Amino acid sequence: MSYQTFYGATIDEAKRAMKRTLGDDGVVLAVRRSQDGGVEIRAIKKGQPLFKGEGGSSGGLFARGRSSEPAPAPSLGGLKEPRVTDDAEAAKEPEGGAMGTLRGDFSKKLASGRSGSGDPIFAEWEHRLGRHGLSQRLIRALADEAHDYAGRGDEAARLSFALARVLRFAPLNIMRDVPIMLIGQTGAGKTSSAAKIAASAAAQGGRIAFVSADVGRAGAVEQMQTYADALDTRFWAVEEPREVAQIMRQERPKEGIILDTPGVSPFASADVNAVRAFRESLGAEMILVIPASGDVGEHTDWITAFADLGVRRCIITKFDASRRVGAAVSACYQAGMAIAYFSEAPFIADGLIEAGPDYLAQRLLMDVPGRLGRKS
Repeated sequence: MSYQTFYGATIDEAKRAMKRTLGDDGVVLAVRRSQDGGVEIRAIKKGQPLFKGEGGSSGGLFARGRSSEPAPAPSLGGLKEPRVTDDAEAAKEPEGGAMGTLRGDFSKKLASGRSGSGDPIFAEWEHRLGRHGLSQRLIRALADEAHDYAGRGDEAARLSFALARVLRFAPLNIMRDVPIMLIGQTGAGKTSSAAKIAASAAAQGGRIAFVSADVGRAGAVEQMQTYADALDTRFWAVEEPREVAQIMRQERPKEGIILDTPGVSPFASADVNAVRAFRESLGAEMILVIPASGDVGEHTDWITAFADLGVRRCIITKFDASRRVGAAVSACYQAGMAIAYFSEAPFIADGLIEAGPDYLAQRLLMDVPGRLGRKS
């Protein structure tokens, strides 16, 4: 990779260090607070690609092995109007019946009562996982599955086993031909996620071009252009779905396509109509981008509503900035949404972490939040 890292006590000091090395052509890719309280900047010289011939599936951003074909994401139906869940009403339902709609035979295990108040696993996880805001329903489901764990590993191994049986993990095959459309609320991390996916493709010898409909947000076009320059790929800014269709007809791009969208609400009819129109113009798979922390009920409403719009999987972001990461995970469980990636770093080159039970188990059991995906 051709980016460089600069440090300073303040952001201005770090930028001065960048300018001394890269001159006026330095382009900031990301900024974050370093562990010593200072500022860390990763930057690249304008016009210089982020990757210099770094191809091959064994290197690049995802040095950990990945399967050539991820598990298919579950189908959640067509483009229906979104619904809002009412946790209070759901709590009144018989638990076996409610869970049966989500997990089939799993409701039979819940009905057996193994994870009741006297269960030591449930009691321990209610304390440890409850701190992250995991819902009681999810903790109970995990504890019930943990009773089937026959391994001799530590608590993280037991939790990983339970997570694998309760949640759905479905990373993307980024080298496929199906365009990707990232949707979600403002500030969720859609644009940086788009850049990280494209960077991963570049690391594996592929190329993904950007289309951005987020032209109204200040600096959005410039940010995406910076990412496109760093990744040596193409970028188009659009305002309407017909412009996307026109690009596909006239340019006939051979590289993959990621469509970055402005913040939308699945409860606003105008936003829903716009999402549908953009999706149809590109024939894309919609991927929800949502932050890890927040109110569990609110997250459940949002994820369920997007699922009703045809979204099958999501990227959970801001693991690095969140102490409690249970809201989005619990909401995915409640809505049956598959998880594709986790994001725990603001830097493009650090990429996304393929969603899986091992990483999530370790993160949920950490007393002090920290980065797990890569060693410093």
